Amino acid sequence: MFSGESVDEDSKFNEADTIAKQINPALYKKGWTENFIKREVTAGVIEIINGVPRQRKRGRADIVLRLQPLPQKQPVSVSVIEAKAEKFPPTLGLEQAKKYAQRLHVPVVFSTNGHRFVEFDQMSGITSNPKSISEFPNQETLRSRYEKWVGFKLDSPAAQPLLTPYVTGWGFNSSLLPRCCNSCCVGKNCPL
Repeated sequence: MFSGESVDEDSKFNEADTIAKQINPALYKKGWTENFIKREVTAGVIEIINGVPRQRKRGRADIVLRLQPLPQKQPVSVSVIEAKAEKFPPTLGLEQAKKYAQRLHVPVVFSTNGHRFVEFDQMSGITSNPKSISEFPNQETLRSRYEKWVGFKLDSPAAQPLLTPYVTGWGFNSSLLPRCCNSCCVGKNCPL
């Protein structure tokens, strides 16, 4: 919690109401549409360490924001939003959201109580001060930040492996394949 923040015991919305009545409308106003808002995303991961698969603790990200830069291509997850009931400070879900972001391989994390949000940027390591939910970023802003993070434009040939639809059920979390493609596209070591 940031200094000066406290719990508001008189607030009326629980977490589900906060998402439905405050966060969703704010996202819609910023141009986010239902096909790019994914809710209750399982953030469990199977990692391959020294050739041995190991399952990490599961969890569910409240909201994952996605982009689909090219028609007929797979959407790309670009951000995680962790929501809390409006009575709590907007910072309450930040550490939880950071864990989900690592598992889902996204660069930008948000925690919100529906009125205000805080943001953590994995590139800079900086957490913002609380901002009004009306200042939430639009698709273009998050796309630009994602492209900077991965080191290529999502409509470039380098992004094609990341955007190619694939069949899930290979025995590992669906977030691992984009991580591999991303790593290979920018010359990093593949996590497999």
